[in-house]
Amino acid sequence: MADIRDFSPGWSVARLADEFGMDRRTAAKRLRDACVAPFGKRAGHDVYRLADAAVALVQVPGVVGADGVVDPRDLPPMERRAFYQSENERLKVETTTGQLVPAAEVEADYAELVKKVVQFFDTLPDVLERKAGLTPEQVVKVQDACDGVRQTMFEAITDDLRDSA
Repeated sequence: MADIRDFSPGWSVARLADEFGMDRRTAAKRLRDACVAPFGKRAGHDVYRLADAAVALVQVPGVVGADGVVDPRDLPPMERRAFYQSENERLKVETTTGQLVPAAEVEADYAELVKKVVQFFDTLPDVLERKAGLTPEQVVKVQDACDGVRQTMFEAITDDLRDSA
């Protein structure tokens, strides 16, 4: 149990490290890196205000961006390696469970779908002429309508591609 005299204003680096569950050297380095000025001295050692020191000890500088997202390029080498290994494992699990589909497979499925839609629009006027007995003028109107839909679809797809690039 701590003595009541230990609760005078200001926290030593050792006490801060103990409270935040880290090594004293790590706490001292984070305080130094964050340019946290000591509040005063006690027994010849620097003491810090908890409010000033807590920010420096809780946040790891350069790791979490302003939006709260980890940028792996800012991590130390060992942590960066661990990050990428864990990401690779996560991708493998998501692929195995079917939550993640390889891009080539998605592209092949979309290509098959587009091929069927194009074939439908290409053959629709002929089928209607043969089976419904449309006149040549009506077939031309159906063909124009099909061409309009195909053009609209093409523009929507190419706009999406341009926006994502």
